[in-house]
Parts: sequence; structure tokens; C-alpha cells
Amino acid sequence: MLVHNTKGSRLAPAGGTIINLLCGLIFFGLVAAGVYWVIKTAGQASEQYNTAIVDTRHKSLVLACQMNLRSIGQCLQTYAISNEQFPDSQKELESYCGSSKLFRCPDPCGVDYVYIPGARADMDSTTVLVYEPKPVHDGKCNVLFLGGQIASLPPEELELAVDATTAQRQR
Repeated sequence: MLVHNTKGSRLAPAGGTIINLLCGLIFFGLVAAGVYWVIKTAGQASEQYNTAIVDTRHKSLVLACQMNLRSIGQCLQTYAISNEQFPDSQKELESYCGSSKLFRCPDPCGVDYVYIPGARADMDSTTVLVYEPKPVHDGKCNVLFLGGQIASLPPEELELAVDATTAQRQR
């Protein structure tokens, strides 16, 4: 059915408005779904980015702690070469190294390292020289051994290693 205006010309057929309305709803629905998907994806990417930043910061603190132990190990080697023995106390070792910052884990929850005096060059390479008494790094403690190795041990293994070191030094 065609509608005529007062001048006699033809107008567009009436009744197409429902189809136009449905097409508009579908179009805007697809646009809204696309916007939702972009926002959701951006949120997930942001979450992954934040997790990666936190993991990287944590790994850098573990590495900084291990580098402190590596520096302490070098001080111990130098002291042992110069004096033909290891320092008799932690205070003596700290004054020899010259930096008290070196003897504390850089992690915000970190604690002062513990030096176990009495080591000799002829002892087993797994003899503990310096360790963290508190498990700061994912439930593990960093440890410096006589052989120069640095390891991250769970508290149970650290306790066994310290006990073995103490027993070995009492002989």
C-alpha cells in the first residue's frame, strides 16, 4: 500500500519500521558486544602485566639478596687468604667488608644474615658460612656455602645444613 501526500506524489511504503528497528538493535548490540570484549581483554592484559611486574620485582629482590651473599663470600675468601683463617665473629667480618647494608636482605621483610664462625678451608664444601634465618623468598632462605655456592633452601633443609655445619665444627 502506498501513501500519497496532498500533492499527489508517492511516498515511501509504510511498515518498514519494524525491520529497521530490528536491524538497528542488532547493529548496536554487536557494537556493544565488541566494546565489552575490548574492555574485558584490556582488563585481562592489565592483570597479566601487573602480575608480571610483581613477579619481576620479587625475582630482582631474590637476586639482590644472592648478590649480597656473593659479595660476602668474596670478602670471606679475601679475609681467609690474607689472615689464613676465617673471621672469628660476624662483627669482625662486617668491619672487614665495610658495609653493614651488605649483611641484610634487601627484601622489605628481610632480616640480617647470620655468619657461623669457625670454618676451615679443609671442611666440606657444603659447610654453611652465612644464611638468612627467616624464609623470605617464597618460603625459602638463601644460604652461602664454603664452596662458594649460593642456594635457596626451605627452612627444614636449612636447619639440617646448619646442624651439620655446627656438628662438623665441633669436631
